[in-house]
Amino acid sequence: MNTTNKYDNADYKSNASRRYPRNNAPAGRFSDSRDVIFSEGITAILGCRVAELRPIKTFFLLLACFFFFPTCVSGDACLVGLSGTMLVPGLDVLPQGAARAAAHLVGTDGESEGSFKGVFAFTDDSEIAIMKRFVSGHGKLQYDPVFSAKYKVRPNTAVAAVIDTTEGYKDSFMLLTGTPGNRVVLGVGANMALDGTEKYAHFGRYPDSSSAVEPLFFIFGASLNIDPDTLLTMDYAGNDFVIGLRHHIDESMALDFGYYPPDRLIQESRYCLGANFGF
Repeated sequence: MNTTNKYDNADYKSNASRRYPRNNAPAGRFSDSRDVIFSEGITAILGCRVAELRPIKTFFLLLACFFFFPTCVSGDACLVGLSGTMLVPGLDVLPQGAARAAAHLVGTDGESEGSFKGVFAFTDDSEIAIMKRFVSGHGKLQYDPVFSAKYKVRPNTAVAAVIDTTEGYKDSFMLLTGTPGNRVVLGVGANMALDGTEKYAHFGRYPDSSSAVEPLFFIFGASLNIDPDTLLTMDYAGNDFVIGLRHHIDESMALDFGYYPPDRLIQESRYCLGANFGF
């Protein structure tokens, strides 16, 4: 009796290769006519080749991860003081009576800006924060305090205001929505000025480095658990874009690290280092 397995037979493998030519096709090439039709159809509709869609697919895959992967509720202070991710206030507020303090340093090789902030929750639906910024270097502009507040209207909706008392800075008001737990937060808002001469704001887009901030803005924030103690964050505040990591050492302390690519206002990369403390 011949006990040879037909799947190990060289003739069978050769025949299989002819019947299924796609198995031997070079990587990244199409050898099935249906795949060629699909590729040409995508090219005709979108105006680009399938291979050019890979960066787009990567972005939407990352965005899908922020939507569908579980993440913990963030109760840490963002750079404007309110609880949230790195730049964008979140939908949730701290538990009633809870407080957080934070310190952050944002800078480049030649200049850095530090800030201290504290946030306190009066009720289960509202919190207020105060922040003081300072800049290293002789003769640099020193900032006045920033006051902010957030009110949770419903589980997936909140409103927030950031009032900067520094001369030349506009106040920002925003409506936030998204998924509870700060997995994804989307917001629209407006920058308002008292006398019309203010040029800067914490949120909003600058057409170029010499122009004033635009009055209306769109913001985006998201967080994703890498492990039970570490969050990957992504924030867009109209001009600033930050990719960050937040690592919780324990329930009362977390460390922040963020990277800013160059933007219209600042033409070089920046870093962010910080720490959050709970009370």
